[in-house]
Amino acid sequence: MTPSTEPREFRIEETGAHVSGLELELHLFFGVWAVVERHEGRWVVATEDGERRTLVSVSD
Repeated sequence: MTPSTEPREFRIEETGAHVSGLELELHLFFGVWAVVERHEGRWVVATEDGERRTLVSVSD
């Protein structure tokens, strides 16, 4: 996806919490989360303690 089509907000399925695109990028940049799988509109990430979180893009 190009920057103009990147989702701007995600919902964590396990908790219902919302994460902005910037928050996602910072979590990945600083190694707090690591991408396990990525499909259109859905990311599976592993946290520092090994838990997995599913992030689903939220429509504007």
